[in-house]
Amino acid sequence: MMSDDTRQVFQLCSYLLNYPDHEWIDSLIEVEEEVEYLASSPMKDELLQFCQGAKKKSAAAILSTYVNTFDFGKKTNLYVTYMSSGEQRERGMDLLFLKNYYKLQGFSVTDKELPDYLPIMLEFASLVDEEKIKPVFERYFENIKEIEKHLIDANNLYHHILSACLRALEDAGVTKAVRRSEEICSTSFYG
Repeated sequence: MMSDDTRQVFQLCSYLLNYPDHEWIDSLIEVEEEVEYLASSPMKDELLQFCQGAKKKSAAAILSTYVNTFDFGKKTNLYVTYMSSGEQRERGMDLLFLKNYYKLQGFSVTDKELPDYLPIMLEFASLVDEEKIKPVFERYFENIKEIEKHLIDANNLYHHILSACLRALEDAGVTKAVRRSEEICSTSFYG
């Protein structure tokens, strides 16, 4: 069973991967305090490293890193289906799968972001049982690992968040990629 700390890590990662506006910058101290309440774990260590590193940077430097990494980085953007499908037609099916799967679980996504936006996926993970996480995250596990790898290779501060996210997924039982399952392949599932 997924721990409350793992749920909290999903929520914190979701928040920290959002655009670093002034409110986000001002909240870093509070976020770090939330992280301190977590039980000792590699997830906690990764999040603390991110918070401490981010607090040492100027708001402009954090914003620049975020934009260059996630808005302009083809290999590091936060739309996880883009990693495997790009702009191909298959991506549309992946987006439809996510939107319908979230809806089946009682999680509503606004039209403001696509359903494969990692902060939305992590918010979903923080709210549902671990069995309901697996069909989503096993499907895109390798994509998330790929983003983390590129961030580590670039010595990008944001790699700590992706590392915490992957460790939380492992804690929730997601340890490998599974592209399809019977439940999500049924034609009725896609609408």
